Amino acid sequence: DMPRFPGCEDEATKDAKKACADKKMLEYIYKNIKYPAIARENGVEGMVVVQFVVEKDGTVTDAKVVRDIGAQCGQEALRVVNLMNDQGIRWTPGKQRGRPVRVQFNLPVRFKLE
Repeated sequence: DMPRFPGCEDEATKDAKKACADKKMLEYIYKNIKYPAIARENGVEGMVVVQFVVEKDGTVTDAKVVRDIGAQCGQEALRVVNLMNDQGIRWTPGKQRGRPVRVQFNLPVRFKLE
């Protein structure tokens, strides 16, 4: 099983848990992200990808930007991913044969001017 963002373990099926977790993760990202002023002023939009490891205990480690669009967007996406640990957010860890394992995760973060 892949790791899941918390708050959805009551859902009945694996697919429902994943859909709910993906939605909650996006809500978290977009609630906390601040569009960098330099990106806004220069009309920078696009997709940043942050790669991180979800540890067996659900914490996030080794976060790094693997795709950046510049204008501080990558740094901002990274800040929000690292904020999860500070806010006490613990993922449901990935599992292999029923046991928790470390799993690398790629998170795309879209920057779009309203």
